[in-house]
Amino acid sequence: MSLKDVMAADIVAVFLDHDEFADYHDINGQQVLCVVDTDTNKTRSGQESEHYDGIFLSVKKVFVRASDLPKRPLCGKRLRFDNEPYTVIECVESGGMYEITIGLNDS
Repeated sequence: MSLKDVMAADIVAVFLDHDEFADYHDINGQQVLCVVDTDTNKTRSGQESEHYDGIFLSVKKVFVRASDLPKRPLCGKRLRFDNEPYTVIECVESGGMYEITIGLNDS
């Protein structure tokens, strides 16, 4: 078994294990097993969210198996996450996973 095979098996067996890390979330109307990191806000600006004249940007990182989405999310495009209209800030693919950074403007 190659390292790639071991890593692919770990995506489902460990990282996306519903009993351990992952939960189902609605992404563009589809229930998808993923891991959500909300601590991203703190690493980007040192605060819970970024504030600009009464508007703030709430940021999340969503880790999802690439094959679970019909297509790769594109930067600058809308992505509905749990019925909220986020904007894709970044989408990186690595080892069969997407790391999608999404932002929500609110007031």
